[in-house]
Amino acid sequence: MIYGSWAYIHKLCINQLYTRSGKRATGIALIVVHGCLLVLEVIIWIQIVYGGPGAQPRVPAFELVRQLPHQTLHTGRKSNEKNIIDDTIPPPMVYECDIHGYPNWCVHCGSVKTFRSHHSRALGRCIPRFDHYCSWLGTVIGQDNYKLFMQFVGIAVVVLGMMWITTIICYLQYFTRRNHDGNLVAIVILAGLGFFFVSGLWISHIYNGMTHNLTSLDVMDVKNKDRKNRILFICLWYEAKATRYVVEITKAEYSKFWSKGSWFANLQDEFGKNMVMWFLPWQRMKRQSDIESSTGSISACIGSYGVSVNSKSIQMLEEKVDSGDFVCIVDAYGDRVRGDRKIFVKE
Repeated sequence: MIYGSWAYIHKLCINQLYTRSGKRATGIALIVVHGCLLVLEVIIWIQIVYGGPGAQPRVPAFELVRQLPHQTLHTGRKSNEKNIIDDTIPPPMVYECDIHGYPNWCVHCGSVKTFRSHHSRALGRCIPRFDHYCSWLGTVIGQDNYKLFMQFVGIAVVVLGMMWITTIICYLQYFTRRNHDGNLVAIVILAGLGFFFVSGLWISHIYNGMTHNLTSLDVMDVKNKDRKNRILFICLWYEAKATRYVVEITKAEYSKFWSKGSWFANLQDEFGKNMVMWFLPWQRMKRQSDIESSTGSISACIGSYGVSVNSKSIQMLEEKVDSGDFVCIVDAYGDRVRGDRKIFVKE
């Protein structure tokens, strides 16, 4: 990008347009537009890297068994100091679990892993709505910086497209003079390749987000034969039966949990309810990352980092239970005293 910008501004805009061709207004306009877009890219990049993808607040273990005074709750995993905790919350209506109904646990963060959260070794914490690690930008892309990532890629498409098209036009216009700068040829090749690659990346993210509300990890799970047939377990509170079940599903079925029913609702889930903020290069406000002031429910722990499962997927899980296609029944003590069953469900 540094070489391309130098060649574009110096060799094309200044040497070719401003000096030799006498098209000073065109040369200046292209320099100003290109420079402003680059400055905007730098501002967005700084926010992406230093603002970060967010951090999943610590979620205590779910109250699956009754605790005695001063007793600690084991999560069912290998014990150490971080996965033995003395605070619990009632289990939500639906959560990802192991075959016995214990929630997925991050031993590094000492927390339940909520839906779509993954632990990042690079950042040392669980990332909400983990999308991917971007080597080009040098950071993880998650819930907080995903909108900025899409803005960065979208502006890159405009920059590369402008460089590619204007250089081709200028090159063809003065082709007969046979006084060609090799840097212009390099711009055409590099900007062209970059434009098609980056635009493909941007379009694929928009398409997957609009149609099914999928992250990059979800897309890889769906497209890979081995991954899409991989088994995982969901613990469901079935209201009609007043019973909690562990249900076995595939990754392909899991990927259908997140669609909100329309392309607009999916985009709102990704970028926020305010459409104006979709286009402003500003990061979302930081969430509350400390649960010390929580009211004893998972919604209070994770706040706006909560992820909702659509009603069709809940219905699919209930149909599996009705047909007897479940692993086991979980008699969770927290279901008797809870007040937050539907935090993960979209009515």
